[in-house]
Amino acid sequence: MKLFRIKLTGMKHSSTGTLYGCLYVVAESADQALARVQKYVRDNDLGFTNDREMESIELLAEEGDYPGCRIQLFL
Repeated sequence: MKLFRIKLTGMKHSSTGTLYGCLYVVAESADQALARVQKYVRDNDLGFTNDREMESIELLAEEGDYPGCRIQLFL
């Protein structure tokens, strides 16, 4: 498993307290992580369509003794 940080183009300010514009996701791949985020914001009708676009995705950590990103993830 891997830990990703996904930043969306919008939803970086909130009056409710939750900032949906920067999310952390544990998934097997970047595609799977992005799909989970997109499904969540779409199903919960969060933000406008243009706010839901991915701005960036970054691999932060991954499981294993010698992770490729050099930062180990423990679950």
